[in-house]
Amino acid sequence: MVAAGALAVSAVTPAPASLLPDLGNDGYRVAAYDLTYDVDPSTTKLPGTAKITAVADRRLSEFRLDYAGGTVAEVQVDGRPAAFHLDKQKLVVDPATAVRGPFLVTVDFTADRAAKVPSVVDATAGWSNDSDGGFVWFGQPDRAHLFFPCNDSVNDKAYFTYHVTVPAGWTAAANGSLVARSDTKSASTFTYASVHPFATQLAQLAVGKYTLVTGTGPNGLPLRSAVPDPAAAKPMLDQLPGFLDWLQQRIGRRFPFETVGLLGAAGPTAQQTWALETQTLPVFQARDLTDPNNAAVVVHELAHQWFGDSAGVADWNDIWLSEGFAVYFDHLYTAEHGGQSLADQFQLAYQRDPEVRAQGITPANPTRPDVMFGLARGFGSLVVYALHEKVGDQVFQRIIDTYLDRYRDGSATSADFIKVATSVGGQDLGPFLHDWLYGSTTPPMPGHPDWTPKPSTSAGGLPGPAPRPGS
Repeated sequence: MVAAGALAVSAVTPAPASLLPDLGNDGYRVAAYDLTYDVDPSTTKLPGTAKITAVADRRLSEFRLDYAGGTVAEVQVDGRPAAFHLDKQKLVVDPATAVRGPFLVTVDFTADRAAKVPSVVDATAGWSNDSDGGFVWFGQPDRAHLFFPCNDSVNDKAYFTYHVTVPAGWTAAANGSLVARSDTKSASTFTYASVHPFATQLAQLAVGKYTLVTGTGPNGLPLRSAVPDPAAAKPMLDQLPGFLDWLQQRIGRRFPFETVGLLGAAGPTAQQTWALETQTLPVFQARDLTDPNNAAVVVHELAHQWFGDSAGVADWNDIWLSEGFAVYFDHLYTAEHGGQSLADQFQLAYQRDPEVRAQGITPANPTRPDVMFGLARGFGSLVVYALHEKVGDQVFQRIIDTYLDRYRDGSATSADFIKVATSVGGQDLGPFLHDWLYGSTTPPMPGHPDWTPKPSTSAGGLPGPAPRPGS
């Protein structure tokens, strides 16, 4: 009965229009990426080879990969040369024989770290290039295909392996664990591999004059960070086990991956994402890791490892499931460490919520890609707070447990979350969450009958609290 009720609620809500319709490709899913790079910091040209293991769900005489900002020298499909051409931000492949079921694509390409590729979200994202020739990736939401040919879809998770050769004295850092390293007098080759799959927007490769700082976190979790100045970052790195322990206690679950660490970017970072939850290796501006006042930002990106990384989002309209929970837990950390109470932090967003809805924008239907992150942080987190106030600690915890269990290493929609909540907390949560996620008017805040929406009179832009510096 409860499940049927949940389905009935989701059925009356039309699926929001795709925010980034040009991203991703149909007809196949990627199982694994194997990426090889030979890095010369003196040039922005970065030659690489991508081996992509995929599975076609139907016969494909042609298929597409997302790729932009570079060149392609050769494509092979199952070891045979394939015809190809670039069409805007797509690499169109015409294999010698149509593929169906498992197939292997090998692309020899050269990325250009200086390429300027348009984006409807944030054109400053992508390559974060340091003045000495080092770099960091900021792939969210539509930049991963600047780094390598891929199916740049938020819900197509795959395993990653990196083989990166850099000059002697330089270091490569990437998602997953460092499984091999070989050194000669002139160069070092680093091999990283992931144990869990992830979306392309969460891929990370950084090359720089980094020090790799290792340690041990809660439950023996291996820690490995990459920072340009380990002495300056030491106070923040020393807090990493404590941040993880706090999150494990508040979320109620162990860290979901095989390792984790912090990456300090020395170059400029994206305007909308000063920090990013790249899986197992969240990235921050290096100077932010030297300031203890940025603890909540680090907690935010670490919370994403559970929400947004392990349990991913199936569509960019569902980004509140990632940002909303990360902001909720960074606000909770702030409240428990000498900052404003949780209620005081969320009351401002509640007061301004009607102004957003008056524009036809709601947490699960952002309508505009350029505001989806600000909306998800400021007002998606308000939905999480409202749910907690509605159901209380115990039911809230059971909802989180069920959700993270069901979608670990997978992706969820808003409708999926509503089904989980109703199965755990009762059928009345269906209409409750529907109103908060899609309603044209601001619902009453449970537990706070005195809260009154008070739209701001400010003009222009997305109203609400200032966005978090992290994504």
